[in-house]
Amino acid sequence: MTHIRYLTSAVVSLASALVFGVLTAPGAGAVGDPDVAAWQRNDRPDRLVVIRPHSVSLVERGSVVQRLVPPAGVVPLSWLAARTGGQWIAYDPGDRSTVRVGAAVLLTPDTILRVDERTKNVLMSAGRTAASGTWIRGSRAALDIEGVTLSSVGADGSRPAPADAPGRPYLAMGADGRLDIRGSTVEGFGRVGRAAQSGVTWGRMSTGSVTFSTFDGNRTGLRLSGSSGVTLREVTVQRSAGDGIVLEGDRGTTADGLTAQAGGGGGIVLDGGPDPRVLTGVVTRGNGKAGVRAVDQDGLRLESPVSHGDRSGVELSSCANCTVSWPTVHDTSRDALRVDGAGSHVTVERPRLNGNGQGTGIRLASGIAGARVTGGKVVGFARGIGIEGSHTEVSDISLAHNRTGVTVGGRADRVALQGLLIAGGHTGVTVGREARHVTLSGFGINETSSKGLVSASPGLRAAFGRVSGATSSVVLEARADLRNLKIDETHRAVHLSGGVRATGRELDILAQRRGIQTDHGARMALTDSRVRAPMALTGDGSTTRHGRTSVSLPPFPWLGAAALSALLLAVLLQTIHHVRHRRTPRPKVAAHVRNTV
Repeated sequence: MTHIRYLTSAVVSLASALVFGVLTAPGAGAVGDPDVAAWQRNDRPDRLVVIRPHSVSLVERGSVVQRLVPPAGVVPLSWLAARTGGQWIAYDPGDRSTVRVGAAVLLTPDTILRVDERTKNVLMSAGRTAASGTWIRGSRAALDIEGVTLSSVGADGSRPAPADAPGRPYLAMGADGRLDIRGSTVEGFGRVGRAAQSGVTWGRMSTGSVTFSTFDGNRTGLRLSGSSGVTLREVTVQRSAGDGIVLEGDRGTTADGLTAQAGGGGGIVLDGGPDPRVLTGVVTRGNGKAGVRAVDQDGLRLESPVSHGDRSGVELSSCANCTVSWPTVHDTSRDALRVDGAGSHVTVERPRLNGNGQGTGIRLASGIAGARVTGGKVVGFARGIGIEGSHTEVSDISLAHNRTGVTVGGRADRVALQGLLIAGGHTGVTVGREARHVTLSGFGINETSSKGLVSASPGLRAAFGRVSGATSSVVLEARADLRNLKIDETHRAVHLSGGVRATGRELDILAQRRGIQTDHGARMALTDSRVRAPMALTGDGSTTRHGRTSVSLPPFPWLGAAALSALLLAVLLQTIHHVRHRRTPRPKVAAHVRNTV
């Protein structure tokens, strides 16, 4: 009899569904009900809408209060708004383009929920607790969003909801699911605290796309976590409480035209992932951490990234075989471009970095496997390039108005600096005591206010360069080899600290006062060189001359002397003229002439 009553009730419910689209649930909330089980597995929200291929169940605090029969295939949000009721999903009174969502929505396998221009404004409640908040998530299902604005609404009606509201809404797609967002805005999504959630998340093995959309004021704007084959194109993320865009452990992602600005964390964060990435057209502005931070990458290509006013520009950590092409960074307070972490091997091509007197333009930290920087310009930092890592090469780059152009420090080993042009600032190049195998060639250091080249590294080699306009051009605190250097417009050309041994071959020195100064115990060996200065060789050390080395006073400035003589002659002639005519009486004016002014 029990089975007969259940079957009769089910037939009546099915008939009601066919006529009205409403399917009541005999025994709703009973033990073993799949919708109640789904409610229990999904954090037990106050209200849950469970969408299945052939039914839509409304579960309230563990009890199924209503079942509906959905249309075949795609379920529009507008259909739910017309049928579920005020506290669930409903149209805003008097505005059929706005829908208020007061329930969490679970998409079960093989279902599709579409949110489109029929409901242009979707207001999702943040509730007062995590359980009373809202979300849309699923696995092996699809969520399709196009041409709408999704906003969170606080319990007090504020829009978007406060950032610390425990029930702020979020969107998440799990395994084998698909989430597509086109031409839409998502604002005020994502939760903090123990149940923290990003605003929008593509989970493990999910896929989908985001095109021409904006994410505003979310906890994390959007996150790809183990996803596969997601396309991101022309995406703007702004005012995130944490990071803007996070790509972690994803594979096959296509990204182009990403903008992340005014966030509390990093702009774009890349963390792990099995496949090489290619990111083009990345723009970051005013973020609280790095504009772009890449961790544990292999084969990353970052093409033409632009960072304006981020705390730091581009950070690459444990990044193997990575390339950054044409990066542009302005107004960062820390490092414009930083490479660190074990195993990092990075190529930087033609950077354009402009600082505000703080931080470092390019920092190659200790522990990296190697780095190569070619071309570009670094302007206006406390330190233009800082090298502490080994097997590094910096070539054909211009550095201007940095307090120090290049520093080589730490235990850096096998560092090659070639074709550098350094202008202005306090010091051109400094090499630390523990650095080894440092070479400097084909360089120019011009108009530094204090020192040109300072080295405490044993075995420094500097060749085919020019140092001009520094107070002290070359200061050696350890053994060094200088070749084919031209040094001029300097107060002191070369200074050897006590006990230092150095060699110079084919040096051309023209100093205003001291040519080569050797302190006590220092010794300089000159070969085929020319030293011209009022005090060409000075100090308590010694200088030995070999080959065609010549030492003399600087050339007499004949042109300047001629100009001075001409000036003195002009003054003399003017004085004679004035003396000769001092007693000459003024001419008399006829009596009838009255205007004598």
